[in-house]
Amino acid sequence: MKRRKAIVVTKRDGSAECFSVTRLSSCLARGLQARAYAPRLAGPLARAVTLHLREWSDDQPPTTQYVFRCVCSVLQQTGLGDVAEDLNHHRRLRTARRRRTRVLDGSDQPATRGRPWRKAALVATLRNRYGLRQAVARFLAGQIESRVFALNYRVLTKPFLTELVRNEVLAWGLADQQVLRMDIDACEHPVAPGPPKKES
Repeated sequence: MKRRKAIVVTKRDGSAECFSVTRLSSCLARGLQARAYAPRLAGPLARAVTLHLREWSDDQPPTTQYVFRCVCSVLQQTGLGDVAEDLNHHRRLRTARRRRTRVLDGSDQPATRGRPWRKAALVATLRNRYGLRQAVARFLAGQIESRVFALNYRVLTKPFLTELVRNEVLAWGLADQQVLRMDIDACEHPVAPGPPKKES
């Protein structure tokens, strides 16, 4: 049996990735469940979007924005407009949070000079430092991003983010022991103050 060619989509930052019907189905299932619809509807809806994307004939791959519009269109056409509205609201909120969150190299750096939050940079760190596959790195980056946004911090330091990433990777049992040891050795632990040592 001939294997179907993977569907490639272009992200906002210009990078390309394979479209995942499984990830789309999971997203739709959560949205349906939030509105008390049967999550099993997610599968057929995701497949309908996939069939449409397979008919793409342009030289350039479709963008994630286009895919999102397709998803909302399918939901509207099947009487699930409220789920489409929820997805739109979630997307706008996530974009606003990404714009307002900044990452500083050090705690003494002015907040205005910090770098804007970029999930793609987080994915790259997870792949390069911990050797995770793209799909796993994207999933974990999403988990970390959700935790950061839940803290409601507008500014966070790079060392804090580094430790947050390390702990998330550790919690999922995905880190190589040697890499973890290197991370621990790189940390500077403060020494508790005490009486000065007496000279012998």
